[in-house]
Amino acid sequence: MFAELDETIRRLLIREVPLDPSEIDVSFATPDREWSSRLTRPTVNCFLCDVRENVKLRSTERQVRRDANNHVTSSRAPVRIDATYQLTTWARAAEDEHQLLWRVLSAVIRNSTIPTDLLQGNLKQQPLAIPTSAVKPDQMPANFADLWQALDNQIRPVLTYVVTLALDPEVVATSPMVLKAPVIRAYNVESDGEGVLSRIRGRVYDRQDRARRMAGALVVLQETGDRTISDDEGHFTFGGVPRGSITLVVRAAGREEATWPFRVPAPTYDVEV
Repeated sequence: MFAELDETIRRLLIREVPLDPSEIDVSFATPDREWSSRLTRPTVNCFLCDVRENVKLRSTERQVRRDANNHVTSSRAPVRIDATYQLTTWARAAEDEHQLLWRVLSAVIRNSTIPTDLLQGNLKQQPLAIPTSAVKPDQMPANFADLWQALDNQIRPVLTYVVTLALDPEVVATSPMVLKAPVIRAYNVESDGEGVLSRIRGRVYDRQDRARRMAGALVVLQETGDRTISDDEGHFTFGGVPRGSITLVVRAAGREEATWPFRVPAPTYDVEV
């Protein structure tokens, strides 16, 4: 669910700020010193730093449902979960960072709920509207210095952005789970090119009908565990990809998982599923 929320927020920022993805990146990585040292373009970072129940919205009432056969079922009300992001902007010049930060602030305040047409994956089945809030005093970090000290990075302005999801305690996830072990990599940019980081873009096509693009497909970069969801035209993007051999794993509803090997750089990163 959080991966789908990340993609939803990315699309919200691209549309509402607005951002040109070819010029400004949106990242959900931990903004530590190692991450920031690799930036090559202006970036909006959305760091998911806290997840907890919203006790103000807690309900002890049970929900009663009646089906077509007049059978009645009773269940617990959804638990309301606050996902708290720290939003920061990164650019070469401070004035560019501040201008971008202001536009991001305007976009998130303008949308007090996430527009339904931007919701990705299982977020479309949320039983309630998804409210958001930004820069409220009771949501701000108690000590900014502690946050940046923990990240081993220089202190900078932060926008606190909270998205409230509904978690149905009666629903049990049955889909398979694929987890990647953490990987620590060292890149040598003075080498013959194997260590240079690249940005790759591709498109997901229907294997049975090449003219059809696959929206909402999950694309996983196997070597890093990074993942993204294809947009309405089937496009997907990965940043910070090391040159050399990579593998893209593609999953879409009703289709078998597809694995596509590439070598970076390549003329295309299009895949079929």
